[in-house]
Amino acid sequence: MTDYVALSELRTLCRQRADMENSQFITDTEMLRYINRGYAELYDLIVTSANSEDYFLISSSVQLVSGTQSYDLPSDFYKMRGVDLNVGSDSIPLHRYNFSQRNTGSRYSVARRMRYHIQASTLRINPKPSTNDTLTVWYVPSPKKFLEKTVTAITRGSTTMWTVGSAHGFVAGDTITGTGFLVAADYNVDQTISAVGATTITTDLDSSGLSDPTTFGSVESRFDFFSGWDSFVIVTAATDCLVKEEADITALTMEKEQLRARITAVSEMRDLGEPVTVTDVSSYYTGSNYFNYL
Repeated sequence: MTDYVALSELRTLCRQRADMENSQFITDTEMLRYINRGYAELYDLIVTSANSEDYFLISSSVQLVSGTQSYDLPSDFYKMRGVDLNVGSDSIPLHRYNFSQRNTGSRYSVARRMRYHIQASTLRINPKPSTNDTLTVWYVPSPKKFLEKTVTAITRGSTTMWTVGSAHGFVAGDTITGTGFLVAADYNVDQTISAVGATTITTDLDSSGLSDPTTFGSVESRFDFFSGWDSFVIVTAATDCLVKEEADITALTMEKEQLRARITAVSEMRDLGEPVTVTDVSSYYTGSNYFNYL
């Protein structure tokens, strides 16, 4: 079940909640900052209160190099969920080591006893790998930001390429929507980004049968809020608006705490059929002596 909300809709809802629909006391740019701050707070709430439910979990592959101990983490890395060592057809879950164990790698006699440690933006492996196997890093990425970019050119076809300028921030897989295009309103639809360039994004919109718009609009982010959880972002942004206006925020503060309690409760029950269980680490390596050194 999805509940996608686009930036323009969210901005309108925030203004309505703050009773600032016809005011530019809070500019659109400032409102965007408030919305992104509220989304980051919601994201942290979901990640920390429902860390076993993996709403945002993704993975990345790391190629080991014999004798090399440190590897760059993904650029969007936020929180680790696990690291697997891939040896042939086997995937072996690794444990982390504490900083005080940083020099004990030479005491391990089996390469599969390696452990990992997060240090700044790198992943350190102990002991140093002696093979060129791969690691699978399972992690929670940093929260995305709502983005909006003005379109200056469109290349039509079975897919659509939008020219949006440099440093646009969009990545493949993002869901976006067009807004403000005239007369060709078929551009004002939801799309998924399939590829990005330095100044362009390509989406799955089939525009081969469309005419060029007479007025160019913009493309903007569209996020999934699962079950009306955008209310948390709306109230958070509206509160920021009223704080700047030096208005009373008591009602919004109470509403936000009610939303926090609701989201915390329901986000932890993503799988109603099976409860979270204690991990039986002894079954990871049946028939091996992996844990003999512990």
